[in-house]
Amino acid sequence: MMRKISHKLILGMLMVTILSVGILWVYQRVFLENSYMNSRVDILKVTTEQLSELYNEDTESFVDSAGNAFMDRNIATEVSTLDGRILYSTGNAMGRGQAAGFRVLRGEYLDELLKSGEATTTTIHQRQSIELFTYSKLLEDGGTVITTSLPIEPINETVEILERQLLIISVILVVVSILIGTFFSRFFLRPIKKLNKSVNALAAGDMEARVDVEAKDEIGELAVNFNKMADELCKVDRLRKDLVANVSHELRTPLGLIRGYAEMSRDIHRDDPESREENLDIIIVESERLGQMVDDMLDLSRIQSGNIELWHEEVDLVELARASALKYSIAAEQKGIEIKLSAEKEIHNVWVDRRRLEQVFHNFIANALNHTESGGSIVIDIFEKDDFLETHIMDTGRGIPPDQIEHIWDRYYKINGSNRETGGSGIGLSIARSIFQAHRMDYGVESTPGKGSDFFFRIPINK
Repeated sequence: MMRKISHKLILGMLMVTILSVGILWVYQRVFLENSYMNSRVDILKVTTEQLSELYNEDTESFVDSAGNAFMDRNIATEVSTLDGRILYSTGNAMGRGQAAGFRVLRGEYLDELLKSGEATTTTIHQRQSIELFTYSKLLEDGGTVITTSLPIEPINETVEILERQLLIISVILVVVSILIGTFFSRFFLRPIKKLNKSVNALAAGDMEARVDVEAKDEIGELAVNFNKMADELCKVDRLRKDLVANVSHELRTPLGLIRGYAEMSRDIHRDDPESREENLDIIIVESERLGQMVDDMLDLSRIQSGNIELWHEEVDLVELARASALKYSIAAEQKGIEIKLSAEKEIHNVWVDRRRLEQVFHNFIANALNHTESGGSIVIDIFEKDDFLETHIMDTGRGIPPDQIEHIWDRYYKINGSNRETGGSGIGLSIARSIFQAHRMDYGVESTPGKGSDFFFRIPINK
């Protein structure tokens, strides 16, 4: 059974509410009574301190303040001596008889008062039978005591009232938490649902599926990344379609030639050994061309998938470049193109995969031949620079438009516009880039339309 995020959000809000209400209930049951008692004592202490200052300074102000404390906060005040003589009593003055007064000044309470200068206790008023908080303070003369008292409200009744209110509040909080959880779950999950819908559409083959989320949070960032991924998948899908079309076009020519010349050898030139020999030569050449195309695509697939191991060895790069150029000398001569090799006399060897780097030279030279007209030239220049062995393959071809330079390394990008006279597969530059990346080499190209291109790469020197 799928657990929805919306249910988790609502449950989370509910758990927080229940935990908060539970803490309130525990506080009320365990700490409320002590908190109430402490607050009563604090009120008496503050009031007594204020009255003590007034009693020493202004008797009239003291009487007014004591009366106001009694009327406003029900705090009774009594001033007496240690021997029991009453000097002032709010209760007597107001006719209520609430003040505890000298009646508590005895025993342990009196000992505590004389020892620390103050004392606190609870007592029962003899006539009114009410429980009082009582606080006494010994004045500076050492013989006068100010005693204040405050009735203790029935705490049980207060607790019952608070419990009823807290129960109502708890029910309201639970309902509100469910409503808030439902609202926020819908608010937060709306963009996720849009994203999920777009993902399903993309998985079903709708390459135009995108998600429109304006949020600037993590969900918005996820939506942006999804759209980027969808754009890349569209690009890959277009490349795949182009690959099928381009490979079909590339393979159709050699296959058609092979079939045509084979039929000619069978039907027309079966009794003409010379013509049949020419036909077979063409069939062999086209078969090799076809095999080279397949090998190029397999090489690219293996290199880019990481299923290839580089076998590093010490290589004389100049000799490798010379051997590679020699293989294209006949094709260059037939096309009227000169291939030159320029290198310093003493050059350090490099540590590379010989076979893969030879493949790079072949691809670059073939690419240069493919785009250079008759009468042009190809120069391979190798020299040392800043602990690197730098190689340039320069041609005098038609060059690369500036808006296409960044794409020439892409898979199959050049197939549509490439010259197929040399029979290339159109993925040589992509293979070269993958080999450079596997070796972690710097590479690039500089080109001027109408003047030619300069492909280069740099290899660290092993000194």
